[in-house]
Amino acid sequence: MQKLSLPVEDLVLDLANPRLGGVGSQNDAMRGLIGLGVSYFRTLLTSIRTHGLDPGDSFYILRDEEDAGSYIVVDGNRRLAALKVLSETALLTGLGLPDSQQKLIAKAAAGYDATMLAPISCVLFDDRATADEWIERRHGRDLGGEGRLTWSPLEIERFQKDRSTLDVIDFVERGVGATREGWPAIRTAVEKNSSTLRRFLSSKVGRRWLGYSIRDDEQTGGKTPAFARSPATVLHVLDRIFSDIGAGEITSRSYNTADEIDRYFDRLPKDLAPTGTAELPPTLFRDAGQPAGAPTGGSSTAKQSSPTRTHSKPVRATLAEKRHEFSQPETTKGQRLVAEASRLKVADFPLAAAYLLRAFLEHTIDSYMEAHDVSRMDGIRLLDLNHRAVKVMDHLHQTKRASMTALRGAKRVLTNTTDPSSIQALNDYHHDRYQIPAADVLRSGWDACVPLFVAVWGRPS
Repeated sequence: MQKLSLPVEDLVLDLANPRLGGVGSQNDAMRGLIGLGVSYFRTLLTSIRTHGLDPGDSFYILRDEEDAGSYIVVDGNRRLAALKVLSETALLTGLGLPDSQQKLIAKAAAGYDATMLAPISCVLFDDRATADEWIERRHGRDLGGEGRLTWSPLEIERFQKDRSTLDVIDFVERGVGATREGWPAIRTAVEKNSSTLRRFLSSKVGRRWLGYSIRDDEQTGGKTPAFARSPATVLHVLDRIFSDIGAGEITSRSYNTADEIDRYFDRLPKDLAPTGTAELPPTLFRDAGQPAGAPTGGSSTAKQSSPTRTHSKPVRATLAEKRHEFSQPETTKGQRLVAEASRLKVADFPLAAAYLLRAFLEHTIDSYMEAHDVSRMDGIRLLDLNHRAVKVMDHLHQTKRASMTALRGAKRVLTNTTDPSSIQALNDYHHDRYQIPAADVLRSGWDACVPLFVAVWGRPS
C-alpha cells in the first residue's frame, strides 16, 4: 500500500463497482451512481460543497493498466462522481438524465470553486484482491467485530444528543426499576427495540395518552422529551408498554402501523386514558422524580390491570405463516415460492430463507410491473430491485390500489439500508461471505412485506 495525493482528473470510476453490477463506460458508471438515489446524490454534492471531504476517509485506488497516469477508484466512487460533477457540471449533459434531474443536480453544484479543490487523499493498492480485503472491512456487515459495527438507534441518539427515548427509559427505571420483577431483562429488551418504543411515543395516540413532546435542549443543544399528564399515570402507561416489550408481546411485527398502535392503547385500562381535560404543564422526563402511586409488585400488576390482555402467539418456526392474508399468485413459480416459505424452518436454514424471501419479493414486484405496464428501466438501465420496489409501491398508491399508510412499513423496511431486513441486506446475505441473517430478522422481513403482497396479489376470496 502507498499513500498518494492526486488531482480529481487523474481518478476514474470503477466499472466493476458492486453498487452497479458492472457497466461499460465512465458515463454509464456516473449515470448508475446518480441513479442509486438522485436526492442522496444531491445531498452528497451539497455536503462536499459546504464541508469538503471526510479528512479521515481516503479513496482506495488501483493503477489503470489501460491508461497510464490514471487510477481506478475501487472505494469512494459516489464521492468521486460528486467531485467530478462539482468540478464540471457540463458532464451531466452527456448522461441522458431527465431534464428535471439535471437541473436539481446542477443547482446543488452551483457556486463551487473547483480551483479550491485540494488533491484527494488516496491509498494505492497493488491489486484488486488486496484492496477487496480492506473494502470488505469497510462495508461488510459486522464481520464478527473485525469490520465497522453498525450503530443501534440508541447509539445514534446518544451521539446526536437526542434523549427522546433514553430519558423515557431512565424515567421508568427510576419509577419501577427497584420493584419490577425482571427489570434488567425488560430494560435490555426495550433498548434493543428502542425504535418500536419511539414509534409508540411519537404516534398520535401515544402523544394524546402521555402528552409526549420533544423539546430543544438548551443544556446540550440536542433534544429532550417531556410529558403533560400526571407522572403516576404516565409511569403506569409506560410500565405496561415496557412489560409487554419485555415479554415479546410488542415487537416491530405485531405493532408496525398506526392502526395497530391505536388498538393497543384502546385495550389499556380506561382509568389511564385521557379524559379530555386540559393537559398539565409539560414536565421533562429527566426532571421527574419517582412519582407517588408508582406501580409496584412485579409483572402481576400489569396482568391484573387489564382483563382483556391476550397472550402472544408462539413464534412460528417457518419463514411465512401457514395461512396467508394474500391470494395465491397466478404463476406456478410464485405458488411454489409461497409454499416453500410456509414450510422452511427459518432457524435451521436462514440463508435459504433469505434467498427465498428475496426471490418472492422480486417475483411479486416484477409480476406487478409486467401486469400493469410499469417500466423496469431508467432510460437504458434496468432499475435495481430497491428502485423497482419503490416504483411499484408508488404506483399502487397513485392508482389507489393501496394506501401509503398500508405500505409505509414495507417501504420503510425494504428501502432502509440499515435495516437487517432491507433489500440491500438481503443482497448482502447473498454476496457477503460472512453475513448470516437471524431468524427473527427474516420473519420480520416477511411480515413487513405482507401488505405489499396483499396489494399485488389481492386478498383470498
